Amino acid sequence: MGLPNLPKAVASAIASGDAAQLKDLYQPNNMTLEDIATHAAARGKPSIMQWCCDQGWRPPRESFNSNFVSHAVYGESPSIFQILIDNGLDLNAHENELHGDPLASAVENGNYNFAKWLLEHGHRSTPNDSIFGDDTAIVSTIYADRANQEMLKLLLDHGHDLENTGAGVVAAEEGNVEALRLLLDRGLNVEERRRVTNYGTADETYDTEGTALYHACKQGNEECVELLLQRGANPLAEDLNGRSCLDIARQGGDDYEYIVWLLENSGSVNSASAAQTLLGFIKRLFFF
Repeated sequence: MGLPNLPKAVASAIASGDAAQLKDLYQPNNMTLEDIATHAAARGKPSIMQWCCDQGWRPPRESFNSNFVSHAVYGESPSIFQILIDNGLDLNAHENELHGDPLASAVENGNYNFAKWLLEHGHRSTPNDSIFGDDTAIVSTIYADRANQEMLKLLLDHGHDLENTGAGVVAAEEGNVEALRLLLDRGLNVEERRRVTNYGTADETYDTEGTALYHACKQGNEECVELLLQRGANPLAEDLNGRSCLDIARQGGDDYEYIVWLLENSGSVNSASAAQTLLGFIKRLFFF
């Protein structure tokens, strides 16, 4: 999605935000107002965008894979978007297969101020994501190498829907206990299942899909295991291959002894063990 071709002098006037010079250079037979507006959006030049609107141009109210809207999204200028909204653009009516909607792009790029502005001006709190990414925008705030607790809190404060995002599983997998605690405080379903896709191993199968606790156990993230057990996570929850959180922890060897101890001494495991003992007693009593 490149910028439209414009004469060098016109492009220079746009880049400098010189609307008066642009007015002198504008030749409607050789260029369109949308081409000029696209350059203004990409370069964050509200004076030029306003000039285009003053000449009668209007942004699309809704769009799909619009080149103009993409440049406005990548430009991340609240001033530009205010002009566009004032002239008919609907923040929630633009989709793009590459970068998702405006909020999804702002979150992915870590632009807190732009994301906050969008939310405060009516953007839906749960963004529509790119179809090419493996994860939702909210998950991008959790990965250890780009964790952004401030952005995560912003989304949750505005009512982001956590269902089927996999956010809790990723937080547990990454060992991001701060994000996990915040998600749990905001109503995360502790038993939601998801396969974390970025293990980097060729033989990882979908059979390992499991809960947040399962992934915390798999990675040996002790703080996350403690927190999830405190919040009622089931240590006997199984993956698609029938392996429980406790099974996975036991496979970890000596380094996982504390996690195994935590799981074995949780209420769920003790209750299950007591039930098995009682069942065995009843069988012996009546059948042997």
